[in-house]
Amino acid sequence: QATIKNALLLVREIKRGIRSQAPGGKPFVKLAESTIRRKGSSKALIDTGFLVNAITQRILADKAFVGLLRGTVNKDGEDLVNIGAVMEYGATIRHPNGVVVVIPPRPFLHPVMEKYREQVIENYREAIRSAL
Repeated sequence: QATIKNALLLVREIKRGIRSQAPGGKPFVKLAESTIRRKGSSKALIDTGFLVNAITQRILADKAFVGLLRGTVNKDGEDLVNIGAVMEYGATIRHPNGVVVVIPPRPFLHPVMEKYREQVIENYREAIRSAL
């Protein structure tokens, strides 16, 4: 029960962090002006809603998974795990025409996990105390 409670907490707070543009209380790096013009918004990680809506949890036999499941794609068929990794860690993309695009990291998973680490631990302690 504590694992389910923790997984649901983390999914909720990761989504809330993306929507507020400050996951775990750490604001995203601002988008480039050219990106804002292209997408018509200054909100990082939110274009179509596919990424934020794809964040999920799965309870496995001996652990819980929280994040983006492999094989999840957006409306263009692009793998959201790859997009999520680029957003979380940043990337440098070198196009064949010589143009280099640097995407700064905009972590949306780790800051939330760090912020709620003690709450997750406390939820397990509480579960253990109630079982004893």
